[in-house]
This record gives sequence, C-alpha cells and structure tokens, in this order.
Amino acid sequence: MEDIIRVLPDSVANQIAAGEVVQRPASVVKELMENAIDAGATRIDVRLKEAGRSLIQVTDNGKGMSPSDARMAFQRHATSKLRLTDDLFHLKTMGFRGEALASIAAVAYVEVVTRRPSDELATKIELEGSAVTNEEPTLAAQGSRFTVRNLFYNIPARRKFLGDNVKELKFIREEFIQIALVYPELTLSLTHNDDVLYQLNPGPLRQRILTIFGKRSAGQLNKQLYPVDVKTQLVNITGFVGDPAAACQRDPLQYFFVNSRFIRHKYFRNAVLKAYETLLPAGMQPVYFLYFEVASEALDVNIHPTKTEVKFEHEQAIWPIIHALVREALGKFNAVPSIDFDREDAPEIGVFTGDRLVSPPKVSYNPSYNPFLQKNNSHQTDWELLFQDFHKGKSHAKSDETSSGNSLKERAAIFESGKNIVDSATEKAFADSPSLLFGQNDAQVIPCSIDLEAPKIQLFGSYIALNCRHALLLIHQQRAHVRILYERYLKQMELRKAPSQTLLFPESLLLDSARKMEFSALEMALQSLGFQFDESIDRIDITAIPVDIHGLSPNQLVLDLMDSVDETGSGLPDGRTERLALKMAKAAAIPCNRFLSAEEMEDLILRLTETDEPKYTPDGKPVFSWITPEEVLKRF
Repeated sequence: MEDIIRVLPDSVANQIAAGEVVQRPASVVKELMENAIDAGATRIDVRLKEAGRSLIQVTDNGKGMSPSDARMAFQRHATSKLRLTDDLFHLKTMGFRGEALASIAAVAYVEVVTRRPSDELATKIELEGSAVTNEEPTLAAQGSRFTVRNLFYNIPARRKFLGDNVKELKFIREEFIQIALVYPELTLSLTHNDDVLYQLNPGPLRQRILTIFGKRSAGQLNKQLYPVDVKTQLVNITGFVGDPAAACQRDPLQYFFVNSRFIRHKYFRNAVLKAYETLLPAGMQPVYFLYFEVASEALDVNIHPTKTEVKFEHEQAIWPIIHALVREALGKFNAVPSIDFDREDAPEIGVFTGDRLVSPPKVSYNPSYNPFLQKNNSHQTDWELLFQDFHKGKSHAKSDETSSGNSLKERAAIFESGKNIVDSATEKAFADSPSLLFGQNDAQVIPCSIDLEAPKIQLFGSYIALNCRHALLLIHQQRAHVRILYERYLKQMELRKAPSQTLLFPESLLLDSARKMEFSALEMALQSLGFQFDESIDRIDITAIPVDIHGLSPNQLVLDLMDSVDETGSGLPDGRTERLALKMAKAAAIPCNRFLSAEEMEDLILRLTETDEPKYTPDGKPVFSWITPEEVLKRF
C-alpha cells in the first residue's frame, strides 16, 4: 500500500501556525510594535484602514536590519533574541519565538522597508503568502516600516469571521494601550482612516494614564489614583490603585504588567479584589495599574504564543504581598468611606446632659398564651387543615377518624386529589400559556395556575408571594420587570418608536475618537430606545432619555449600553439589538429591596402574564418558583 503521511508544504504549515499567532488585525499590530521596541525604537507610528483589514502600517526609528537579516526575518523560527535553550529563562525582549513575521507574511501582502544607521540605502522586500516577490534598494530614513495589506486574503473563512470594524478597532486600541502603558517614555501614535486616535508624548506614567483615560472620568481620575511601591526579595511592585469612587461596572481599568509585559492573572486579580471587598457594591470593579518586577528565571512566559499567560514561581507567596499593598494604599490615602456627620440633611442629635429622667424598660407577657393551641378557622383550605393536624402523627389518626368533619385520611385523600386535578375552567383559561400553568419541582409536574385574584404579599422587598389554588407562587419582582421591559424595548427598537423625556440640562458624552466610531455604529439603535443626541464637530450632547429611566446617569448609561454589545458570558442573547434591550431592561428594572403597593404588584403580575416567555429572564434566570404543600410539610 502507498504511504499516506506527507510533510506539509511550508506555505500550508505557515498558514496553520499563523492561526495561533495572528488571530485578528490586533495581533499584527501587537507583534509589529513589540518588534519595534526590541529594535530600540523611541518613536512608533501605527496607521490603519478599515480597522486593519485593508492596511496596517507600523513605522519605527529603531536600528533597522541589513538586507540579509530582512530576508531571514520572515523565515519560521528565525530570531535575533535567542541562541540557547537557557536563554528562555533570561528573556529581556518582548518577542522571542521567531514566528510573528513568518505568520503575518503567510496570510497577507507584506512590504518592509528598513535601513541601519550605517547603511546609505534602505532595503525593500515584498512578500505574498510567504513568498518573496520583489527585493530592491530604496531611499528611507533609519528604522523600519512594515506594511501589511489585505489580511487573511488567502484564508476567506478567517476573514469572514472577523468582527465589524468597530469591534476590531476596539481590540487594536486595547493592544496599543497595553504597550503605551508599559513604555511611557516612547512617542506613540495611532491613526485610523486618517483620524488620529492617540498622539502620546513621552512623560511620567501617571501622565500617560491620564492622557489615555482622563476623559472617561471627567477629569477626576488624577485625584483617584494612589501610588504603590514595595520591594521584597520575591517581587517589586509599583504603579497605582484607584479610589473606590473610580470603580465601574463595565470595561474596568485593570492592568497587570510583569517585566515590562502586559499579562492576565486571575489569581493576582483575586488578591486585589479581596482588598476592595468591603469597599465596593456588588458588581463594581476597581481600577488598578500594577507593575511587577521579578527575576527572569522565576517567570515562565513561554506558555502561549500571545505571551499574556505567564507562570510565577512564587505565586502563593506574592498573593498576600499584593493584598496587603492595596489595603495599605487605600488606608494611607483615606480611601475607606467614612460617615459624614456634617451634611446639611443630617439629623440633630442632642447631647445627653443628665437633666432628664429615663425610666428603665419593663417586661410584660401573657401568662395564658400557648403557641401550640390551634384556633378553628372555617375559612382554612383543605390542605391547610392537613398541615394543622400533621404534627399529631399516626397515634392521633384513629381518634381523629371518629371525630366530626373530615378525618386525617380523608383530608390526605383531598390533598392528593388536589395535586393531580386542575380545575377544567382554569385549564381552559390558561391553555395558551402552559408555562404559567405548571411549576417544576424535583422533576414532578405540579398543576398550578396563576390566579390573578389570589391574595398577594411582598416578601423582603424583593419577592411577591401568591397563595394560588394548590401551591404558593414566589415571583422575583426585579427579574419579572426585566422580562417585561426587555420585550417592550425589543418592540420599540423594531418599530423605531420610543417615548423620550427631554433633559433640562443636556449632558455631554465623553468619548475619544475611537469610541465615537462605536457610538456612530449604535446611534440609530440608541435613538430607537428613546435617547436623543445633539452632535457637533467636537462634542456629543445627550438631550433626551427614555421615559422610564430614573436616578441614573445618562452619560454612564450610554457608555454601559455601548459596552454591552461586546459582553460575553453564558446565557446572554446573541444579537446586538437583544443585548441592548437586555442592558436597558436591567438598568430600568425595579431595584431589589423596593416595596410595592398592592396596585403595583397587580400591574406587574398582569404584565408578566402577557409576555412571550414569563418563566425566564432573557439571560436564562428563573423569574418565579412554585412551593408545594409537600415542600412546606417537610419543614415541620
């Protein structure tokens, strides 16, 4: 038989390898910028068109390459940064694998122009799908210019599954920012479709942070950053942690760097969050920019081609250092919230001077009260009577059978029949809404109808209890309202009609150039929810908001809606419209611990029964739950 195992051609092998290194345009920007830094550049300029789909150009003033080095740089595993295996444990450069340029050249049209200070002429090399198509001398300044066109032109499936330009540009911005935060001494720029998104000049780290993120917090971020600095035998940590007031729910400013490299580390993040545990409301995320310096041999960065997943040798020992450092900074700068007794609305509390007589408390009780005595109640239902006698046990059953009225055995029979028979009129009334007819309990279907006339009470300010025919129904009022509002917003967005309330004082929407693109992509959907905007060349004002939004910051709400489009997680709706509707519904829904009037409870339940899917929220959480007589009996 013929042999079937073959060595793949280099072009195919390079395309396969490129799948790990070059996942999207942001990967190309990251790799080229890191190469420029390793080449000693002090200035790096990045130009994009169509979020990197059609053009990515990175220009630096580094040391450049010789003609032979320029050709060799596009070979797989060709690198100037490693010589021996032992070098992996003493890395001083951003890159080291020798895969980036080969991977990029395998999936794009690439041109490089590079010149060393000692060379009179620069070298220009053009490649297409890993193959060199042209090489010639040319004139150019010292450094290198890499131009990448038509990314993934030869892998249509990969190109097809890229996100839209707004989403891809967001990934590029994040990669650019991560490098900018590591190297505040560099001059960096990012231009998209001839629009300058960032122009960063050298300066202190704090200034670099404020230049990038200052607009997000209306100029308050400078006062909300607290410096940290600790040196130990295991690790040196510097940077900033944020005041609790700077925390946010979405897109938090959370950055870890180790040895001048951006990393993600869940274990260390937990140490920071633990320090804020008692200072932040649930769901709020703190701000931090923390820079670690450890011995290179105590760090393994060779885990994944993206090099953001790393392994520390002394992780467990570093965790308490991080936690203590953050706690100390928050305490040192008085970030722990205090009680303000000098507010204008604070109650006047008189000082006790001893001039008033205070009587000691008295205890009174009813000596004839017996909690085990039961009173007859002719209005009790059959299964309530069963509960009343259940504690008597079998020893009392015979005597009960000879007494007047229903015996225990008869009442048990009534109880069983009540579990298995649904009133025909009720069944007919709810035939079109089976989700309201049946509750699920231990895989047993229990026929119970939502009786809109049933007595209702509110529990703990968060639940509505209905005493239905054969069970107790608990409704989570906030989730019920989310379901109601979600379907309402979807309909409004479909019809492009939503009532608005005009703001007395318009609020300015604080966006940088990149986020303005995201806003433009969502503006029509936001207007269909009830927002109205007044736009000029240099600002965007929110002039009206949806009518059912109360007590929320319009500015922050719009930003949260923009962030919700890219949220990930199990149970979240797939479509952009659905995610916007869900975010709006959660923002406008009844908060927990809000007590409702009888009329409000009636209205909420009625509107819930009219929804398409009343049993669950749009992200899959249960809205109501049945409690059967059997479950209650088990507790006694």
